[in-house]
Amino acid sequence: MNLEKWIEEKFNTTKYTLEKTDKGISNHNYILTINDTKYMIRVPKKNHESLGLQHEHEKKILTLVSDLDVPTVLFDEKEGIKVTHYIEDVKTFNECKDKDKFARCANLMKSLHTKKAPLFIFNPFGKIEFYKSQIKECIVSFPNEENFLEALKKEYKPNTLCHNDFVQGNILYSDTKDYLIDYEYAAKNDYRFDIASFFSENNIHYIDQRDQFYQTYFDGEIDPMIDVQVQAFERMEDILWGYWANMLYEQRGEQIYFDIAKDKEKHYRG
Repeated sequence: MNLEKWIEEKFNTTKYTLEKTDKGISNHNYILTINDTKYMIRVPKKNHESLGLQHEHEKKILTLVSDLDVPTVLFDEKEGIKVTHYIEDVKTFNECKDKDKFARCANLMKSLHTKKAPLFIFNPFGKIEFYKSQIKECIVSFPNEENFLEALKKEYKPNTLCHNDFVQGNILYSDTKDYLIDYEYAAKNDYRFDIASFFSENNIHYIDQRDQFYQTYFDGEIDPMIDVQVQAFERMEDILWGYWANMLYEQRGEQIYFDIAKDKEKHYRG
């Protein structure tokens, strides 16, 4: 797919500038400028189809989350290309210095989780098996993986619209509004998966930080066992994204995927 031709066709112009950013792990991201108006373009990297994503599902989700997402300008369901408005002066979760940023993310997540869940499910157990099946040479291992996953399946309750990918770059803060972006993986799942995703992807281990999140998400009524349950989901996500990264390292040869795989293995092993 030729991105320049795609832009010229969709925007009916040849007068634009395109600047690649360093944002994104499994997608390329660009700043598109047309007549002094800026847009963000998300373009899938090669072998994106191996992720098993269905962009028709993402399209349905986008109709549900317009109050949380940056406004969408174009969504190409076939190519998986998404164009949004460019928001000035936003900070990612890592860039944000506000001490209340954990509570602010809890509000975003809680708002998402109160929306009607779709029929399609993000099944982490099935995805683990799928990613493993695509790997020719494993660079990670997770002791007692099979028994651990079988035990967690008994506690798994997929009944909530979840984002499923709370990496720091998908959480954006500004002085006027907070955003949750990139719904490629969004589907029905267990709400604890999202909490675990937020904690594990952003290395949130300090009790006071996790408690700030819990206090806001649960409105102060916290189940004393919730953190034990979330930690189990964190370990499951170590397995899931460890194999995901292993698969993409084989396919794309990019060091970032090797590093992610090894980081997940290390976290799982404690």
